[in-house]
Amino acid sequence: MIHIILFGPPGCGKGTQAKILENKFGFIHLSPGRIFRHHIKNKTSLGQFASYYINKGILVPDKITTNMLNLEMKKYIQSKGIIYDGYPRTKNQVFSLEKILQEFSLGEINIIFSFCIQKDLLINRLLKRGRISHRNDDTNIITVKRRIEEYNKETAFIWKEKKWKNNIITLNASYSVKNISLLIEKSIMKL
Repeated sequence: MIHIILFGPPGCGKGTQAKILENKFGFIHLSPGRIFRHHIKNKTSLGQFASYYINKGILVPDKITTNMLNLEMKKYIQSKGIIYDGYPRTKNQVFSLEKILQEFSLGEINIIFSFCIQKDLLINRLLKRGRISHRNDDTNIITVKRRIEEYNKETAFIWKEKKWKNNIITLNASYSVKNISLLIEKSIMKL
C-alpha cells in the first residue's frame, strides 16, 4: 500500500490536490479536518468536542485525532493507497501513524509533499475560502492568523529528522493547481 502525506499550512492547497489524486489513482483521501467538519455538521459528541478547538484556531488534541484516524484507516486496509491530508500534524501523530502502519503491515510512508507558500497569500486564500464555503475557522482573520501560528509552532518542523530527508518533496504552493498536480503525479509514478 502506498502512503502519501500532503503537508503544509492550512489553505495551501492540500485538500484540492488530495481530491485530484483520489480521482486519478483511486487512493483513499483521509483528512481529519474533513472528518471533524462532518461530525460538527451532524452535531455528534466528537463534533462538539472538535469544534471547541477548531473555532479557536488550535489543534484538536493528539489522542482524539489519532484515535479517530486509526478507526478510519482500519476501514481501508485493502486499499491500494492512502493520501493523508493535514495529518500528521505533530511528532506524536507521526509516531502513531508509523506504529499503526507497522501493526497492520501496511507498509511505510512513501512520499511527503511539503507545500510552501507566503503568509500573506495564505491569509488571503483562507479568508476567501471562508467567504465561499462558510467555514467558521476561515472567516475570522484572528482565527486564521492563529491557525497559521499554530502550524508554525506545532507542525512545520515535524519532518526535520534525517530519516525523512529522502521522502520529502517541496512544492511551491503558489503555482497553479494544474502545475502542482503534474509535479505530484510524476513523483507518484516513480514509486
